[in-house]
Amino acid sequence: MEQVDLVEEIEAEYTLETPVKCGQCNKQMHSVNVIRLLRTKVNFTSSLPRRGYVVCCPDCRSIVPAGLG
Repeated sequence: MEQVDLVEEIEAEYTLETPVKCGQCNKQMHSVNVIRLLRTKVNFTSSLPRRGYVVCCPDCRSIVPAGLG
């Protein structure tokens, strides 16, 4: 299967009040990236929202646990 380079759009960048280590790459994070999710297809009636957000490490792009309020 051919690998395709995807342009990853970052919805927002948040600076952390206190640096933390990423659980995947163990690098110290001073900020996190937020990427928007859009539901594009569902084969059933869904009660889940059509949009959401994922918070990820700016270095390795792994999803990190976080809450946006």
